[in-house]
Amino acid sequence: MSIATPSVSFNKVSSTYLKTLKVLQINLGRAKAANDTLHPTSDKLQSDLLLLQEPYIYDSQIIGIPQSWNIFNSISNKAAVIIPSRQLHAALISCKQNTVAVKIQTGQQPTTFLSAYSSPYSNIQETLLEIQEIISSLPREKIFIGADLNGHNTLWGYNDMDSRGTAIEEFILANNLFINNSSDAPPTFSRNTSKGWPDLSLCTQQMIG
Repeated sequence: MSIATPSVSFNKVSSTYLKTLKVLQINLGRAKAANDTLHPTSDKLQSDLLLLQEPYIYDSQIIGIPQSWNIFNSISNKAAVIIPSRQLHAALISCKQNTVAVKIQTGQQPTTFLSAYSSPYSNIQETLLEIQEIISSLPREKIFIGADLNGHNTLWGYNDMDSRGTAIEEFILANNLFINNSSDAPPTFSRNTSKGWPDLSLCTQQMIG
C-alpha cells in the first residue's frame, strides 16, 4: 500500500517474512511539516520500523522524533532507520555516508534493514557501492532495503528510463535482489504537479518464500 501527500511519500512494505513487522518507508523531503506528520502517521499505521530518507535536520538531530525512539542515522543524516518500540532490539552493523543498516532478530534468524538515499545530482554509483559492501558482508542472509535512489525505470512505475535507472536495474540483477514495488502502483512522490516513483523496496532471495 502506498500513500502519497504533497510533501511526503509513504511506502508501506509487506513481505511473507515480515508478517510480524510493519515496515514504513518514508521520504520527508527535508520539510519540517513532513517531519511533524511522522509520529502520528507511524502511530496510525502501527509501524514497527521506519526506513527514512531526507528527514528535516536541525542541530544534527531529526526534528519531531520522540526521545524514546531508537534512531540510527547515516553519516550525511539523509538516511535513517528508526525503531519506535523499545521491545524491538536492533544492532547497528553499518553506517556510511549515504546508507545505514541495522540487524534485528526476526523469527529464527535475524534480518538486516537498510536505508539509503542518493540525490539526483550525485553519483549513483557511490551509494550503490555502499549497499554492495553491506550485502557482500552478509552472504546468504535476509536483507531488506528501503532506498530513494532517484532513478527512472519502467520496472518500478516510470514511463521512461534514465542512466540512473539503468544502473540501479543492473545493480539489482547483479545482486539477485527482488523488487517489492509494483510497476502499476501509485506514485511514491507527489508535489504540486510533479509525481514520481523514486522510492524502492528491495530484498534478498532469503526473504522470499
